[in-house]
Amino acid sequence: HHPTMELDKVTGSEEDVDRTQDNLDFNEVLHLLSKKAVLGRGIPEKYDIPPWRLPDTQPHQVEINRLLQHSMMAQSANIPETCKDFQDFILSNASLAVSGLLRHYLSVLGVSADIVFGVLLWDEAARSGPQDYEGTPHVWLNIAGIPVDNNHVAFPASADNVEYFYECKKLNAYSPEDPLKTKMKLFLGLDDDEDSKEVVRHNLRVLQTFSHPSHILKYLAVSLKHAELNPGVKMYHLLMQDWVKNNWGKSPPNIEEDFSQSCWACRKVAEDPATLKTCTDCKVARYCDRDCQRQEWKVHKLLHKELEHTKDILEKNENENEGEEEEPMF
Repeated sequence: HHPTMELDKVTGSEEDVDRTQDNLDFNEVLHLLSKKAVLGRGIPEKYDIPPWRLPDTQPHQVEINRLLQHSMMAQSANIPETCKDFQDFILSNASLAVSGLLRHYLSVLGVSADIVFGVLLWDEAARSGPQDYEGTPHVWLNIAGIPVDNNHVAFPASADNVEYFYECKKLNAYSPEDPLKTKMKLFLGLDDDEDSKEVVRHNLRVLQTFSHPSHILKYLAVSLKHAELNPGVKMYHLLMQDWVKNNWGKSPPNIEEDFSQSCWACRKVAEDPATLKTCTDCKVARYCDRDCQRQEWKVHKLLHKELEHTKDILEKNENENEGEEEEPMF
């Protein structure tokens, strides 16, 4: 489905972005860069029905559809004349992060939405026969019983399949069946080596665990805090927060701040946040005490593994880039 930290392509690192400014911390650099973003292509007007847009029978339909349109434009935005992280897009194939953040923004309107970890069924016409794959794991939003898919996938500029990307996702293609329990034959990627299979298994566990309403904001808090590993999620959030405030007159709650003031296990808000114990590894999660930390460890350790996988991918890409630069030129 995607590599770790919801990145379809991990292309750079903190150093790549940081070259643009001196003596600023990473988040300050991202704030400055966000002002230079050029919004991308949104959802074509003709796709005015689910899963792309809500029908006009739904409450808050106009505001929600404007949010979905701006979200797609923010994901497909680029920042010219800057590091390679944002040259082509801000986010691609980041369905969990985007669904979680959209759910968070919708709370400003008082609209509730569920995150669904299910199966995106493949069109029968696209399958080579009954033995072919039936679908792939996917994450989307459910608003008043309607599937809403706002996941952007970056295609090369020369690609001619952008139209097909919209056409192939029909309302009846979204099955809430758990991909980890289904008997359907699912496409999980082309790589067949054991390391790649382990990454896929980990990704599926992350999607299953953190699509749950009690865990999604933990996933986002860690992603936003470790923005140097995944600048796209933070950049998307900056662009969307500004839009929500400017259009709805109210900012969404601060995820990082809220999750630094309460226990991640029992959710008790501390009178003095300094009394909470901080996870020494990720430096994000907070707990009342060791007992609360133990209680939440089964969930939280997935985020530690996620950070490790992302660092490994960045390191591997960095080594490959160095290797390319060292090749002799004739």
